[in-house]
Amino acid sequence: EQPPAYSLTSALTPKTEKENPPTEDVLHFLDPSQDTIPSLALRYDVPPDALRRKNSLFADHLLAARKTILVPGEFYKSGVSLSPTPLESEEQEIRKSKIRRWMMTCKVSEYDVALLYLQQASYDLNAAVEAHVADVKWEEEHPIAGSSNGKHTQRPGRRKFGVGTGLSGQI
Repeated sequence: EQPPAYSLTSALTPKTEKENPPTEDVLHFLDPSQDTIPSLALRYDVPPDALRRKNSLFADHLLAARKTILVPGEFYKSGVSLSPTPLESEEQEIRKSKIRRWMMTCKVSEYDVALLYLQQASYDLNAAVEAHVADVKWEEEHPIAGSSNGKHTQRPGRRKFGVGTGLSGQI
């Protein structure tokens, strides 16, 4: 009996489902000071290319922008994450991401406003966006009476600082 031929494609191809049933992907919380694609590949015994492919990473430096990474279940059968526990709960992370997405979608930079809309919508992103759009539409249909965009209008022919146009008229 001969040993199997070694190639990159055979190392990246998981065994058949009869040999190993499929397992779920594992969520790993990244530590930017320690985690790299090669270190994660060694820690989880997963080919680096499989990690890159699963997480759509085209270059290793793109890992620095992430908080989590998925370890493919077809290569890592244990199903237990080897990462330290996150500082915040997973639910809190989901809420923060919804706040950021609401702020980007509605083009509102105030965190408190985003928090208000999402809390009123029970953190349903689509409902919060729809509520904001409805509020903006209502404000456009019902402008504040007696105001012209907040600017004070000046009567024609009348100057703000005296009679002349030079500095002497202002003093």
